[in-house]
Formats: sequence, C-alpha cells, structure tokens
Amino acid sequence: MIVTFTAAFGTTLSLDLRSQFGQTVELQSFHFITSPLEFRLIRNDLALQEWQAGNTEMYDLQHPPLVAEWTRDGHSFTNDLCHRKDVMTCGVLSQHLRMETRGLASTFVLMVWIRESTVRSQGPDLIAL
Repeated sequence: MIVTFTAAFGTTLSLDLRSQFGQTVELQSFHFITSPLEFRLIRNDLALQEWQAGNTEMYDLQHPPLVAEWTRDGHSFTNDLCHRKDVMTCGVLSQHLRMETRGLASTFVLMVWIRESTVRSQGPDLIAL
C-alpha cells in the first residue's frame, strides 16, 4: 500500500498514519518523486537519521526489531522504539513520526510504502494526503 504526500519545502510533515491504518501501522520504505533540498525523519524531536541531501533514492526502513541502529543501502537510521519482538524484521512505527524538510519556494512529492501486515483497517491502495 502506498501513501503519497505533497507539501512545500521547509514543511514538517506528519507520517503518523494511525488514524487511517491502526495503532500498529509501520512504514516499510519511502521515496521522493520530487525531493526537498534536505530531509530527515524525526519522532518526538529525536532525529532518526542525519540530514540527507535531496535525492530520489529509495529508503528501506525494514530492520531487526532489537537493534539500536541500522544501515541499509548506505542510509543510516536510529531505532528509537522496540515495538515488536515477534518478527525477524519490522518497519518504523508510524506513531508520532514526522518528515522534516528544508528548502524554499517549491514543493516535494513523497511516496511512503506501508507494511501491509501491520494495517488494521481497510483503505484504498493509494491515498493522497
């Protein structure tokens, strides 16, 4: 399932999708179609990654649930929550997750893949927010 966001550069965008997909929804990956100048994931004002230069690479968020940090395809992340112990891999919990961006005078398009096994309510395959 894919959720698409469009927002202005410099926006802090909520990726908390619990109201649409349930309390345990996880994000599997994300990809900018049009990228801001810089971006990073944050939760409760804690950076889950360093500022990233704008790019259109795929960011895979799947990781072992009990690790504190992980790197996939050259992208490093901090695991701030241990929310699962019943799986070998999990995504990043959507709860209070935000995408912080930098830039001026343009808009970005972000596609987020939801880990379907964590969705608790039915929704369309593509949602634009």
